Amino acid sequence: MNDILYSLAQLFRRPPWFYLSWPAVAMLAGTLLAILSPKSAARLALVPRQASGWIGVFTAPFIHINLAHFAANLPPFLVLGTLLLRRGEAEFAETVLTIAMGQGILLWLLGRKAAHVGMSGVIFGFFGYLLALAWYTPTTPDLLAAAAVLLFYGGMLWGVAPTRDGSSWEGHLFGLVMGLVTAWLRFSLGFRLGAAGA
Repeated sequence: MNDILYSLAQLFRRPPWFYLSWPAVAMLAGTLLAILSPKSAARLALVPRQASGWIGVFTAPFIHINLAHFAANLPPFLVLGTLLLRRGEAEFAETVLTIAMGQGILLWLLGRKAAHVGMSGVIFGFFGYLLALAWYTPTTPDLLAAAAVLLFYGGMLWGVAPTRDGSSWEGHLFGLVMGLVTAWLRFSLGFRLGAAGA
């Protein structure tokens, strides 16, 4: 039992796994907040073109309206995040920040008036970035990763189509776009966060 607890603790203490474990815990906390205090969670949502909704650029990915929403987003976040994390911690961190901030800003500027929450925009960004790697760095590992992503998660692409089921299709679309743009910035233009002055 102690060995199991020690192994679990390492997921939160040692790189590279804490890049995924702590966001997963934050997603669970945001889900519990939404269940126990919907009004508090609503204040952390991204609401386009409202000053009070700007906070959601930073907080909305961690808020999920119920356990089903959380359960739908957690596995692809962990799987696609792991595929991205294999390329290194620095690239992972830069990619996540660029996708999350870019997707959130585009959604705040251009999304429909609604309370947008959930990690799906970032997940779609992972999806787009991993596919783009097959183009920019066509090594065997990246080609295999892109093929696996298409095989197991290709159906996600339906999520960028306008829908009336209440899901944030704009967040999905902007996330996918930011994943592709992030790869283009990194591999075509050599852009790196924090690279100025280097």
